[in-house]
Amino acid sequence: MSKPLQLLGSYWTLAVGADPLGEQRCFHDFGERVETAARAGFTAMGFWHADLSEIRKRHSFREMKRILNDHGINVIEVEWLLDWFCAGERRAASDKIRALLLDAAEGLSARHIKIGDLGNDCADVPQLTEEFALLCRQAAERGTQVLFEMLPAAFSRVPSLDQVLAICRGSGARNGGIMLDNLHLQRTATPPEHIVSKIPRDIPLGVEINDGSLATPVNFLDSVVNKRLLPGDGEFDIAAFLQALWTQGYDGPIGVEVLNEYMRKWSLETAATEAFTKTRRVVMAAREKWEAARTGHPASA
Repeated sequence: MSKPLQLLGSYWTLAVGADPLGEQRCFHDFGERVETAARAGFTAMGFWHADLSEIRKRHSFREMKRILNDHGINVIEVEWLLDWFCAGERRAASDKIRALLLDAAEGLSARHIKIGDLGNDCADVPQLTEEFALLCRQAAERGTQVLFEMLPAAFSRVPSLDQVLAICRGSGARNGGIMLDNLHLQRTATPPEHIVSKIPRDIPLGVEINDGSLATPVNFLDSVVNKRLLPGDGEFDIAAFLQALWTQGYDGPIGVEVLNEYMRKWSLETAATEAFTKTRRVVMAAREKWEAARTGHPASA
């Protein structure tokens, strides 16, 4: 790999107390959160739209960027845009979040904006492609990428790698790509080898990892928002997922996105330290084995 390993602490991993089904903003001080993440080892972080709105009450984007830079956090992810393909009131509400995320991406020099089609009841591939192209053009003007997160059929109208690739390719946007979360690939039965065989190297990618049970969950939503585990604490083959990405040519940050009801009660320090330590251990072990297989030199014990 041409770049050193960089771990990104996603919003939901590090925003202790924030609840995806309730109060989505984090009430801990922004500077304290950044300092804690950096002390744990993170050099990249993610921020949610509701959280950004709250932070802006105290800090400008310029001030936020200075705080992030002062602590060595140099890769930023902003999220999460829904209903960008809709019309009427839903689109009007979405456009307010779009404006915030575009401003944040520019002000914080974000690597990408993460989007999805959760709740999509009106748009198929052609309409999604057209609207994705528009969003990518707007993002390009702000110097950032747009990554469409591939989701399972329980949440998405385009729950396959082929469909999301068709949207990216059809948009003609060089800054439009895919966010790949190993949980969602697991739940869509998308094998790691499809990352290598289907995704062209010029498609921008983002990567998120977490762990969990291989058994089909009884409550799918609960499994996604409350029961994810830190890497190494479950049964997922995270190594195969990462090794496929590296073989495909990916050399960007590895995000850890863990939405867990118990972690929300941890301290900032515990969440950041546990997330970084466990994620690094899993990623480094996978990388060492991948490098050994690629070069023919045995991995260390």
